[in-house]
Amino acid sequence: MNDDYNNDYDFEDDFDFDEEEIDLPEDVIYLDEGADAYNKKDYEKAISLYEKSASLGNVTALSNLGYCYYYGRSIPVDKEKAKSYCEEAAIFGDIPAVYKLGDMYRNGDLPKRIEYSHKLYRRAFEMALNDRDNYYAAPDAMLRMMKYYPDELGEYGDKLAISLKCIQGIKKRIAEGDQYSQKVLQDAKECLLKIIDE
Repeated sequence: MNDDYNNDYDFEDDFDFDEEEIDLPEDVIYLDEGADAYNKKDYEKAISLYEKSASLGNVTALSNLGYCYYYGRSIPVDKEKAKSYCEEAAIFGDIPAVYKLGDMYRNGDLPKRIEYSHKLYRRAFEMALNDRDNYYAAPDAMLRMMKYYPDELGEYGDKLAISLKCIQGIKKRIAEGDQYSQKVLQDAKECLLKIIDE
């Protein structure tokens, strides 16, 4: 053991961690500005900023573009483009891209492949369990398993605890201003009630 090691060292004396001075990478700046525009329902601006961010390699921007094409946010709905963006983001481990691909195959937006959809949901769920504090992505992956495959939740832990973690994450998003999560919260609560009734 090194006796010279001082456990009481105060890093703040040597480093000034002023968050406003942190230079974000350009792709993150475009992504954040795109998210702000999206939340203000300025989808055209959001798409432009997401495209800039994606061109710089930002995986979340790819996934967000997939959503814009999936839902037709200021552009025509294009499920093939949505699929393409989501597949690219999924390769790099983007949780929403993985479960959104599952939705496309389950809902018939692409040729219906329920078993493949199931595998995608499971994969997104497993990724979410390793990133539980990511309340923007993990709850939605958990919700798909709660909704379609609740019996499989027990393979990963306590069904009730997983369901409550899902709801907690959605509520946190709503508290931070996510205007798109009210219906998601309602779905999660309905799934929780079914799980409790089992």
